[in-house]
Amino acid sequence: MNLQKLKRSFRFRLFAVFTVTTALITALFTVLLVKHEIATYRLQVTEKAHLLASLLANTIRLPLYAEDRQTLEQLARETARKPEVLSVIITNQDGKVLVELTKQKSPNNGTITKVSVGVSSASMATSAKSALTGDGAEESNSIGSVRLHLNSENLPEKIRETIIFTSALALIFWLSVLGLGFIALKQVTRSFNALMQGVERIRHGDYSARIATHSNDEPEQAAMAINDLAATLQNRELENAKLQAELFNAMKMEVREEKRLLMAKLIQTNRMTSLGLLVSSMAHEINNPNGAIRLAAQYLNRAWKDTAPVLEGVAREEGDFSIGGIPLSVAAEEVVRSGESIIRNTERIEAVIRNLRSYSLGERNELRPDMDINGVINDALAVIRAHGRHGNLEIAAELAPDLPLVNGNRHQMEQVVINLLLNAIQATPDESGTINLLTAMDRAAGEVLISVKDEGVGILPEHRERIYEPFFSTRIDNGGSGLGLYISNFIITEHQGRLEVSSSPGAGSTFTIRLPVPPQAA
Repeated sequence: MNLQKLKRSFRFRLFAVFTVTTALITALFTVLLVKHEIATYRLQVTEKAHLLASLLANTIRLPLYAEDRQTLEQLARETARKPEVLSVIITNQDGKVLVELTKQKSPNNGTITKVSVGVSSASMATSAKSALTGDGAEESNSIGSVRLHLNSENLPEKIRETIIFTSALALIFWLSVLGLGFIALKQVTRSFNALMQGVERIRHGDYSARIATHSNDEPEQAAMAINDLAATLQNRELENAKLQAELFNAMKMEVREEKRLLMAKLIQTNRMTSLGLLVSSMAHEINNPNGAIRLAAQYLNRAWKDTAPVLEGVAREEGDFSIGGIPLSVAAEEVVRSGESIIRNTERIEAVIRNLRSYSLGERNELRPDMDINGVINDALAVIRAHGRHGNLEIAAELAPDLPLVNGNRHQMEQVVINLLLNAIQATPDESGTINLLTAMDRAAGEVLISVKDEGVGILPEHRERIYEPFFSTRIDNGGSGLGLYISNFIITEHQGRLEVSSSPGAGSTFTIRLPVPPQAA
């Protein structure tokens, strides 16, 4: 526990940073110093070898020019007597070895320094630089060369000694700096320790604690600021005690409001239950007369098929006549078309009642993989136009060709489109203007889009979050039920789609249906 507390202390972390930084700097200077010493020692060995080779080269000029092997060997032996010289090799200008003296015991190649100096026919006068480097006059002619091998086996030992000495010196220096730094750091952080002790007491709730100040440096200024903060917090505690009573009373009021909202939700749930029972009862009551209407229409169609030839024969004999104020030639097609329309609409009524009943019972309607979106739109438009619900409004339909088939229930989606169109008609003032209805393919998202855009009054921002709630409507007094968008959103969710809305007050609204396209259809 104490170790963890020590690691979290400001003094420890600052000393750790100081220790690591000084260690890195000391190590860097140590490495640089060792490299410099090693390079200096190697340079000295090399310069010594060049000096010996240059002296021998200056001595053997005449014997080498005359190829006097005996004199050359004698001069080479004098150089080879030196203990550090391992071998002496003298060659003429053709590279032929004239003298080669080698000691029997030779160290490893890693500890041998090899130099080669050319012998020229220049004058004997050479500069000190030429004697060290072995370089002669640029215009002289080469008559041979001298190669020396010097023993530098004591070089590793010298390197080790240099490393040990330098490292020991650097360690002593680093420890001295650490000791002095710790003393200075302890003195500097004394104010911080007092500051942290006061902050710790205040953190545990003792707002009466005050930090003693003795100077006007930065830590002492921070301590005075914390003392002011503690006094402020102490005053806040008194204020909080007063506010708690007020908060308790406010919470009582909030609980009452929450209870009222909960009861409203219970009432709404009860209304939904009653609505389900009502829908089931209405489905039964409507299906009976709807079935009778379909049977009557089927009977009238069969009766007309038998009656039409007789009436046509009479018309051929006595001339054309009117039925219900319409000439027989026109009435024949109109009666057949009216009978088919009655049967088709009774089937649609039956499908709507079946879907409402399934929805009220919590069932799922069958989704088929061959739903044609443009066909759904055309059927919905036929219903709206047949009932004359659009008044003077113009419904401009722009249907994208070659849309892929999607999974869905045709009757349910038709009901959704009808709901959206009716909402757009009701939202348009004076029922004049244009409603844009379009379909499109969003290939990036893999979705088919159905968009209904009106030029109506729009949706207020405070109503945006509630438009999908059951029984919520801004047109309750004008016949709105508050169920159209709720049911539409539920149906689209069952189709794995989304219903999006974009609206601005006074500028109209746009409702967009997004239905996913099956992978095989895409």
